[in-house]
Amino acid sequence: MPVTPPVLLRVGHLSKSFGGLRAVMDVSFSVARGSITGLIGPNGSGKTVTFDCITGFYRPDGGRVVLEERDLTALRPNEIARAGITRSFQIPGVFGRLTVWENLVFAAQDKRLARAVVSHLASADATRRATRERLEQALAVTGLADMRDQPVARLSYGQQKMVELGGLMVMTPDPVLYMLDEPFAGLAQADIEQYLALLQELRGRGKTFLIVEHNMRVMMNLCHTIIALDHGEKIAEGTAAEVQQNARVIEAYLGHAGTARRH
Repeated sequence: MPVTPPVLLRVGHLSKSFGGLRAVMDVSFSVARGSITGLIGPNGSGKTVTFDCITGFYRPDGGRVVLEERDLTALRPNEIARAGITRSFQIPGVFGRLTVWENLVFAAQDKRLARAVVSHLASADATRRATRERLEQALAVTGLADMRDQPVARLSYGQQKMVELGGLMVMTPDPVLYMLDEPFAGLAQADIEQYLALLQELRGRGKTFLIVEHNMRVMMNLCHTIIALDHGEKIAEGTAAEVQQNARVIEAYLGHAGTARRH
């Protein structure tokens, strides 16, 4: 009998409205540890609002977000990041004027200014060496080692997304859940393949992923579980095969899901 992996993240009855617009309505799902879970749906279905509620950018009107046994629902984004959740954005969150190395150094430091200063002044050589090793490893696995001294603004869009992912990898404390918002949008096929290879390598190290993405071909081949939203409601959850055959998903995509099924 296969062993069911433990649940890392539980989202229970999540709801969020903006005035009279109900963006997310009573959405519940879980993310198993070590899995890659996809969150799909047409534009305006509530995917990014769900992400923003989980990561503290919006306070949900109702429901709970629990990471392992810790309730994160009322926490701020920086507190949720320290709890072990890291996220990317639709537009890469990088500093164009800084070099690749400087972006990674910034991502690795404690964002609480006073503690960061104290840590910098008091840290031991062993700690500095360990941090540098983590940065060097991030450069190596993202394929950015030869570009370490290049300003990020000079890199391609795909390389900038790799800088962002490298920054997530070196965050302190070490993230347990990566939430990626449209990581493959705007990428060439070669960049997508590189990004996918790195995700699989990170998963092999025990990392867990929750991904919002419109590239259905990639999602259907990548994700262990897929959750589909439409107009703020969860309309389906299951394997890629189950979701692709769901009548409500097909209706929501107005034929686009049928196209995805053929690939």
